[in-house]
Amino acid sequence: MQVTTMMRRRIPALTALVVLLLTAVASALPLRTSDPRPASAPVGDFSAARAVARLDRIARVPHPAGSVAQSQVREYLVGELRDLGLRPEVRDRVAASASASASADDDDSTILGSVSNIHATIPGAKPTGRVLLVAHYDSVPIAPGAADDGAGVAAILEIARALKTGPQLRNDLEILFTDGEESGLLGARAFVDAEAGTRRAADPRRTVVVNLEGRGASGPAVMFEMAGTGLVPAVRASGALTTSFAAAIYDRLPNDTDLTVFEEAGMRGLNFAFMDGSGHYHTTHDDVARLDRASVQSMGDAALAAVRRLGGSDLSRGGSDATYFSLFGTVVSYPAWLVLPLAVVTLAGVAVLPWFGRRRGLSPGGAGRAAATFPVIPIGAAVGGLAGWWVLSLARPDFVLGGGSVYHLGRYAWGEALLLLVLLVAWYRRARRNASPLDVVVGVLGWFALLAVVCAVLLPQGAYLFTWPALIGTAVVGVTLRFTAVDSPWRAVTGALTAVPAVALVLPVVLLLLPALGLELTAAPLVLAVLPAALLPGLLEPLPSRRALTAGMLAVAVAGAGTLVVGTSLDGYSADEPRPVSLGYVLESDSGKATWVSLGDTSQPAVGKLLTDGSARYDDRVPPLGGDALANGAARPAPLETPSTTNVSVGEADGVRTVRVRIQAPAGTHTIDVHADTGAHEILDATVAGVRLAGGPKRAQGGWGWSFGYAAPPADGIDVVIRARGTGVLPLRVVSTTVGLPDAADPPVLAPDQSWTSWPSVAGQTFVVRTFRL
Repeated sequence: MQVTTMMRRRIPALTALVVLLLTAVASALPLRTSDPRPASAPVGDFSAARAVARLDRIARVPHPAGSVAQSQVREYLVGELRDLGLRPEVRDRVAASASASASADDDDSTILGSVSNIHATIPGAKPTGRVLLVAHYDSVPIAPGAADDGAGVAAILEIARALKTGPQLRNDLEILFTDGEESGLLGARAFVDAEAGTRRAADPRRTVVVNLEGRGASGPAVMFEMAGTGLVPAVRASGALTTSFAAAIYDRLPNDTDLTVFEEAGMRGLNFAFMDGSGHYHTTHDDVARLDRASVQSMGDAALAAVRRLGGSDLSRGGSDATYFSLFGTVVSYPAWLVLPLAVVTLAGVAVLPWFGRRRGLSPGGAGRAAATFPVIPIGAAVGGLAGWWVLSLARPDFVLGGGSVYHLGRYAWGEALLLLVLLVAWYRRARRNASPLDVVVGVLGWFALLAVVCAVLLPQGAYLFTWPALIGTAVVGVTLRFTAVDSPWRAVTGALTAVPAVALVLPVVLLLLPALGLELTAAPLVLAVLPAALLPGLLEPLPSRRALTAGMLAVAVAGAGTLVVGTSLDGYSADEPRPVSLGYVLESDSGKATWVSLGDTSQPAVGKLLTDGSARYDDRVPPLGGDALANGAARPAPLETPSTTNVSVGEADGVRTVRVRIQAPAGTHTIDVHADTGAHEILDATVAGVRLAGGPKRAQGGWGWSFGYAAPPADGIDVVIRARGTGVLPLRVVSTTVGLPDAADPPVLAPDQSWTSWPSVAGQTFVVRTFRL
């Protein structure tokens, strides 16, 4: 009889557990990628095999803007577009980053560069606008760029081929391969600036951009940013994972893609990328061998479906701002004006629960006490994530070099999650001393409702994560109070049932954020994950004894700590997953001093032995390296070519000095930085290669307070005109940056299981500094 009673008490918990597990599996399934289609796939389908076959010509070697390898890739792409029956054109232009026209009151440097975009058009039958399909075809200087963004370029060629085999689209489809994206979105800026200067410029409100990017080497296609409105139907057609919450977070991070420039120009657009395997991002091993073909298939399928939907739509029509999110493989959306009313209704509903349930076994005091102690959970998650990263960074300084983009992120996330589970259960046991399981649930739902209102005001794109769990949870609790007895075992597991919508909505976001943010910012997804988890401890009620629960907590704590300790100590490197190392060579030609510099420490293999002089800041000596204290050591001076000047002329009128000079960079330079000393001068304005730049104020504390960078400088130099107000000569400090370390300095040779850290940090570059007084 006692066994039967115990089984009856456990049936609700087991039922709730099964429902939760099925929900978790169903919500996570869309994160899986499908098998790549072979080259024999139907002609109208996207084939990853056909796309990847092109990468041997696109991403065989690093091909930054302005390089010989880049020109070879450009020739190949033009030929491929011609073979598809299109008429591509190469558009050359000097472009500047968006800050070029802004006031230079801070240390942000304007970036300029000579870029060559590739453009082609597939005309529409009866256009209402145009779809602009975009990927950048340059790579960072050290990476072949198979994922970033060779996969996007190859995918566009395959998409164009598939579309040419089918019926003509209603709208024009323009293909744009941008140059200089890695240098500062220069190709996109050049395209926008060029269009703005023509009479036939397309209406930006009728242009929808579909941008393809790569933030890792694997993972499903994610639509992580929507610019403008009315594009949810295209996202739904794409089948890509998406959430307006991720878009809101992305907007607040210091990251940009070409879509940023197009959005500033008034265009709408969608940003697609795959984000797993970020340890390979911007490294020498972002190559074809490590690129997941299934990710290319996922990206191609999503972009092709989105383009077909947009190609047949009336692009003159917009739409309202929307909340949108993936749910079990489809996209749910609703207008932005509903966000705040729904949140307010949710908060009101939760507030009514104590009154409604007071005579049905619910204790308002118990719910209030549970709510009062609940903040310890998200605070504990945040502290645990930050502390975990701090400890791991001390134990494994090599993790810091990659910014937390480790190869095996999952084991560390699991370890921290297990430790947080112990904290969660400990909180629940404390809350249960003065509250029933249902009281605790109501207390947690109160926080969900409060967060829904706060987000509706401050972060409306993410309010749905709290609104719907609270709204549905309130209904579930209300039904439970109305139709179950006070001692019903179903009341103990009501929280687990209310967690079903929270798990369905939050779990996919957590799984997307983990690889996107990396180990350094793992606190954010952990905080998000513990919110629905706080509704689950009621499942522990049927356990036979407190001792069993305590023993389980200890076991979980040991497992979590063990996972972190063992993972940290055994997480090694291989030729397929190399260890990141950092080293640069600085030659200060004014003094002849040569120095090794590094973002790492002496524990680094091969390069650590060169760092013998502690750490130092280089803000004044080498301005592009300013901001960080770098480990350094004396190096052998190498006979390197230095920046030079010609055609120098200086004029002065009404207290304004006008300096005209041509600055030439050494052969192989990928970026040249020019810094002006603003201690005694105010830079009024400047013209660089025909592009006007804003000036900057004189600074009492001195320093190199005004600057610009030029990517892919031409061999014959760049013409610069600077107007300044001040007395005496105008010092200019010029720094050229090239890939590689000089042989004459006897640089270390990296082993197969070592590689330079992710660009643009100090990753196997040579910096040559020279000061001119004009």
